[in-house]
Amino acid sequence: MRTVCVTQDVPANALALSPDDLQVVIAGRYVFKIFSIEDDDLVEKANLRAGKHLNLNFSCNDVVWNPVEDCVLATASTNGAVVTWNLNKSSRSKLDCVFNDHSRTVHKVSFHPSEPHLLISGSHDGFMKLFDLRRREASQTFTSNAESVRDVQFNPHHNMTFCAVSENGNVQLWDMRRADRVEKQFTAHGGPIFALDWHPEVKTWIATAGRDKTIKVWDLNEIPTVCNTIQTIASVGRVKWRPNTKYHIASSALLWDCSINVWDIRRPYIPLAAFNEHKNLTTGICWRADPNNLLSVGKDCTLIHHSFQDATRPMEEVNPAALGISIYGNITNATRIKEDYEPSGSLAKLSMFRKTAALNEHNGQVLSSIQVMTCEEDGPVSAHHIVQSAKQYLLTGRSLAEICEHNAGVARKLNRHQVALTWQMLQMLYVGVSGGSDHLSGHQGSSRDDPTIQPDTSLENEQRSARHFSGGDAGGDTSGGGFSAEEGDTETDDTDNHDLKLTNIASGMTINQDFFFGDGEINQIPFDYDNLNNMDTSQDWTLPNEAFEPRHDILHRSAIPPQEFSSKCSPREIQDAGGVSGYVMETPSLLSEVRGITTSPWECSELVVDMLYYYANQEDVQMSVTCIIVLGDRLKELLDAEQVEHWFLSYIDLLQHFELWNVANQVIQHAAGLPSVYQQNQQSTTVTLNCGRCNYPLSRNSLLCRKCGCASATCALCHGMVRGLYVWCQGCSHGGHLHHIMQWMANNKACPTGCGHLCEYI
Repeated sequence: MRTVCVTQDVPANALALSPDDLQVVIAGRYVFKIFSIEDDDLVEKANLRAGKHLNLNFSCNDVVWNPVEDCVLATASTNGAVVTWNLNKSSRSKLDCVFNDHSRTVHKVSFHPSEPHLLISGSHDGFMKLFDLRRREASQTFTSNAESVRDVQFNPHHNMTFCAVSENGNVQLWDMRRADRVEKQFTAHGGPIFALDWHPEVKTWIATAGRDKTIKVWDLNEIPTVCNTIQTIASVGRVKWRPNTKYHIASSALLWDCSINVWDIRRPYIPLAAFNEHKNLTTGICWRADPNNLLSVGKDCTLIHHSFQDATRPMEEVNPAALGISIYGNITNATRIKEDYEPSGSLAKLSMFRKTAALNEHNGQVLSSIQVMTCEEDGPVSAHHIVQSAKQYLLTGRSLAEICEHNAGVARKLNRHQVALTWQMLQMLYVGVSGGSDHLSGHQGSSRDDPTIQPDTSLENEQRSARHFSGGDAGGDTSGGGFSAEEGDTETDDTDNHDLKLTNIASGMTINQDFFFGDGEINQIPFDYDNLNNMDTSQDWTLPNEAFEPRHDILHRSAIPPQEFSSKCSPREIQDAGGVSGYVMETPSLLSEVRGITTSPWECSELVVDMLYYYANQEDVQMSVTCIIVLGDRLKELLDAEQVEHWFLSYIDLLQHFELWNVANQVIQHAAGLPSVYQQNQQSTTVTLNCGRCNYPLSRNSLLCRKCGCASATCALCHGMVRGLYVWCQGCSHGGHLHHIMQWMANNKACPTGCGHLCEYI
């Protein structure tokens, strides 16, 4: 049959096939119809919503057809009711029985494969109900200990068991004869599981799908193990095994992807086929007995009968050659290996009758060659840089200036000078310059940062020498730069020498004497800068007001130029003084007060945001995330939350790859504004314990192993069952009561069981 599409007025949530594979029922909030599957079309046969008394019992989340009695249907309602329908009723309304045992929305209903009177349901209230249609009541209740049961199905290969998946990511296997305890339970996904399906041929295989964008195939032997994992691009809402094909499974998404993908579980990354007829999300899928025909409904109000021959083949569009570059600078090249052998002679004639396999039929292994070219030197962002920076960077705990200074030093030690300069710039932009010109010039080897480098004090020593000794020509050049009498006796040299000496004297660079004339020796007094308290306090170290003591008092002072009047004297005061003669004016100070011009602060946040994007584009997501954490809320309004979330998740993935668990946890703690990142620390961790004798998984709070019956925890010293605190050695797994082990380890180091292991109890 070819691909056929039927359009409805409203969308449907689910569909189911009749046992004879000739009819299909669709159900939704406002639709409940039966269609007949004919050769070239889908023909409507019945509308089960007909009637005057329509209520929420007709609003369906799921629908199932009884596999034994083809006249019985069951639906899961949004109001918590489970409703059965009898198509053989003579009345217009086909409603048969309503079960109101659930308190919240029912997500799934399932008939027993061989007992037509048994029906099970899973609800948002966390319970599963087993209904007996003969007695018209719920005969048993199963508690999942989860918030919601999303899907439940009877085992088609074992009449007494069924499987349920929950909101918390757990898979539970139940024996319907034992409602008090679950037979087997394990965590299958990191989030809610939305669908499951038993394999029609392999009795121990089930497929589960959930919000974590994966489809997992489990082998339910004694210890459930994952056989295959399929990665999808969106959360998966429905999965169905393809009949008569062991490795093919179909899926539909809850978000973004409107296509129905058919996967080969041996090739988990590219679909084998895809049906793209739906224009909105697909809500229900179902295979017919023929593996080439698939039925589906969606939110685009359509019911579609798909033909496998009309499906697209994504494998045909895949490039057989691939090139990948890692963040560490390694290059990988993959190409398909071509067979050089060509048949000749009679073999060539026989090959004419052999069917050539299409590209989309290559479902098994394909031979290919992979070449990995590793860079000899680390690239701009090497693994060494990431690990060492993550270990040494500061994120919080100090001021912003101290954090930036520390992180700049870490980057400088790793020879990442551009990163170090970036941290210094962040310090100047948000804190200010503190520490001299080195912050501005960006020196990367200053004496302040490297204690092994001694500062150059030659100029300082020269200044101290000039300050210690001034005047006189004996003893070398002590004039602070002038020539001695022996070096030049010209008048110009003497004048220059004399001027330099006067300059030194006026600046305070003299000894005890005010000035010295003659050729005699000078009693130089050494000045100890390191021990200022040991100076001779009897000496007068005050600099005189004049370089020379005047011979007589100056009685008539010259007039002061107008521009030299102090700003403190008003013109009126000057006029009242009758002139400037005898009026002592305040001279302007040599150190004048400079007042800064008030300017508006520079907003640098946009520049910093551009810097973050630059480092992210350079594959240095570590720098972007670290800067965001250090700067706090300063850039909150300018950053895209989705982009920041992507940076955080990428950096956390890198840290976990390098097993830097503590640093990753610290980064997660500083992502309070990103729920998808912060919730990684809110997820619970489950530790599964096995029996020490038979290695069978132990259930929660179980003291005895269900398989061998031995105690799950026995003391190695008293051989009794441990009911309280239990301590064990992680090397040999032997342990016992806490006080018994403490007494033993006080005098012994070897294991008390005699296994020879030197136990360590933490």
